[in-house]
Amino acid sequence: MKTTKKYLLLSLVTVLTVTGMSIGSLGFAQTVTPLVCTLGVSSVRANQAEILTATGGNGTYFWSGPNLNITNTAGNQFAVSYPDPGTYLVTVASAGQTATCSVIVTAAASTGSIACSPAVQSVTLGQTVSVSATGGNSVYVWSSPDLTIINPNGSGFSANYASSGLKTLTVTSAGLMDTCAVNVLSGVVTPPVTPGLPSTGGGFGQ
Repeated sequence: MKTTKKYLLLSLVTVLTVTGMSIGSLGFAQTVTPLVCTLGVSSVRANQAEILTATGGNGTYFWSGPNLNITNTAGNQFAVSYPDPGTYLVTVASAGQTATCSVIVTAAASTGSIACSPAVQSVTLGQTVSVSATGGNSVYVWSSPDLTIINPNGSGFSANYASSGLKTLTVTSAGLMDTCAVNVLSGVVTPPVTPGLPSTGGGFGQ
């Protein structure tokens, strides 16, 4: 068995010598899968969050589009909202590829609704997020998969995240529900993040 392995190794060296190649020059083609942009829902109301998801590419994504005035758009998920009805194109780029999502925005509901505001905001890692709720029966309960919530009640809610990425906050009242999205961006942190800072949030203003 050892002899067989020895001859196989010598054969490989012989091939490399004849062809003028070295072991260090051997490379393997890197497969990049097609880039795809998908929508969370087919359409949203004015000032309501739409969540976009990218798959494929090389795993590093950069988002761009109308009204996206931010400095760091990396991440496989990104949230947007628009104040007026219409169709808005949002583009994601990765590994030299681009893909586009068409965000369809319809008119806001006039009655019988609840609203979380702002629907989408972008903050730097370490900054405090604040949102507020209107509508429903004025009794609100907040929830989020990304937070340890100290107080879930109140017309307002504040949160601090220890990691970057897309975060969601859901408010319910009188059987109605709405969601705010937060793009937590990495980069220069102001103020500095305390190592091990927990992701926490709590309601206020009830």
